[in-house]
Amino acid sequence: MASTAMAETAAPADDSKKEEPKSPPAHMRDEVLLKFVGTATLILGIVLLVSSSIAIAVLSILKYELGAWLPILPLSLLVILVGGLVNGYFRKVIDRAMHPKKEEPPRPPQYGFMYPYQMPAPVYPMRMPNPPVAMPRPAAPLPSAAKNRFCIMCGKQIPMEAKFCPYCRHAYTA
Repeated sequence: MASTAMAETAAPADDSKKEEPKSPPAHMRDEVLLKFVGTATLILGIVLLVSSSIAIAVLSILKYELGAWLPILPLSLLVILVGGLVNGYFRKVIDRAMHPKKEEPPRPPQYGFMYPYQMPAPVYPMRMPNPPVAMPRPAAPLPSAAKNRFCIMCGKQIPMEAKFCPYCRHAYTA
């Protein structure tokens, strides 16, 4: 009798330690319902697929007409696909709503410290541009045109006494 009294007093202590699961917020109740609708649609599609494939196998053995049963197979696959997509999507929606991402503080800039304990290179002030350079003297005028001629191959000016053009190597006889 003493042991039953102790067991009755110990039971509430265990119940107080159990944590109740968090109930979804009011705006999430529809999403929770749709999660279960997605799961139910997925299960319904699988049951429909298995039962219709068994029924088609049995009816084909018994030589019955299968025309009415054949559209059930692709429809059951479609129900499975829709149920899986709805289920997966709303699980993600509920998970994001129940466990939002925590904003990370901005990371400090990474400095390239070298081992052992070397400081980064110092920042130097901006250098001033070099002073302008005086313009070079103009080139000497070309020799007179009477002492020069034009090459018949490349069109460059060459001296009259040249035996070949220094640019294109065309040979001249006189």
